Amino acid sequence: MIEELIERYSQYTDSELIQIYNNKSGYTEEAKKALEIVINEKGGIDLIQSRNTANIEKQNEKSKLNEEIKKMYDEGMTINDISMRLSASTLSQEKIDEVVNQRFNFLEEQKNDLSVNSGTIIGSMFGGLLGGIIGGILWGLQMIYSGRMFYIFLLGLIFISYGFIKLLTKKSRNNIAVFIATALSVLFALTLGIYMYDYYGYQGVDKHLE
Repeated sequence: MIEELIERYSQYTDSELIQIYNNKSGYTEEAKKALEIVINEKGGIDLIQSRNTANIEKQNEKSKLNEEIKKMYDEGMTINDISMRLSASTLSQEKIDEVVNQRFNFLEEQKNDLSVNSGTIIGSMFGGLLGGIIGGILWGLQMIYSGRMFYIFLLGLIFISYGFIKLLTKKSRNNIAVFIATALSVLFALTLGIYMYDYYGYQGVDKHLE
């Protein structure tokens, strides 16, 4: 049993070990022994606490850097300008550059995702039309052969329409054009399905049964 506890505690982070250590009075003697062994293997509780404190400081520095990067990005600065202006007491320049690259690339992707251009509009139109036709046919068929409307399939219509639009635009639902096109595509699918049902009527297996 103690071997299993040692193996489990060995996989815990410094923060998790500290939390267990601070509340060890509520643990069994066996668990306390296993905890002591693992803590000693990791250099002792003082080293673990020191290492955890340093890690928290680094995370706080990263959070501050991300906020500053966002501010500078919004001001139109380039990635090189941002890297040259930033500094952090607990992070090396290499680590700062890594944070800048990750944050800057994320902001660029987000900006591109929200932008609306001719490709977005054309892709939304064709994707919405294609998704609406396919979704509408499926919606109509389920009514024709069941004689009922299963509104749970509305989610399916949304996924179909959004899927085709996203495929053609490479943009997410956060994009206003994609969002509007998805809504219109679903409405078109619903209208097409109802039209099909009105035209063909109920065709279920029990239609000709007396």
